[in-house]
Amino acid sequence: MITRRHRLSAGTDRWMVSWADLLTLLFASVVVLYASAARNGFPAAHEKKVARPAKNDGKAAPPTPETRDRDELAASFDRLRNALRAEIGEGRLQVAIETRGIVVSLCDQSYFTSGSDEVTVAAVKSISEVAAVIRDLPNSVRLEGHSDSVPIHNARFRDNWSLSAARSSAVLGLLESRFNIPAARLAIAAYADNKPVAENESADGRARNRRVDIVILSQTTL
Repeated sequence: MITRRHRLSAGTDRWMVSWADLLTLLFASVVVLYASAARNGFPAAHEKKVARPAKNDGKAAPPTPETRDRDELAASFDRLRNALRAEIGEGRLQVAIETRGIVVSLCDQSYFTSGSDEVTVAAVKSISEVAAVIRDLPNSVRLEGHSDSVPIHNARFRDNWSLSAARSSAVLGLLESRFNIPAARLAIAAYADNKPVAENESADGRARNRRVDIVILSQTTL
């Protein structure tokens, strides 16, 4: 009986040996598959996840001071072009927007007596339109005088430097005294014939170079 019971027990537990073999084979298969996946470049569980774009909640980003300044200058530029379209069409002045700010170029034959720094009466209306825009902005303003390359020498001006400086100063004085633009916002510069916008070989080119640029600067300080 003892021998028979022993044999029966051995036969009953034999399935456990087969189960253990099966588990061993399954474990080995998993190891082989994982190693193969790693060699083929599949991302492992510990790899960094790809960043996803932030959800758009439908709200626009708030404007920065720089953005507001650019928008104000662009609006002022459009306003000046509309207000001065007659003068622009007649070629008496030009309005442009550049990196440094809005530039209103006053042609000398329309705004100054020939060879003089005296502002003509007809020029006052145009300058008043520019002054109205300047008053509505906090930006600083620089008056830049330019001349052609023809030398000048008379009892009042010894050269083109003094003429271009005197003309820019005359426009500054008009903005300050007649149109109440604070002097602290204004500055002058003189370039004589060193920054031409056209060739000096022709009369038309020289006329374009003789000008005063009213520059509404893109920054608020000079």
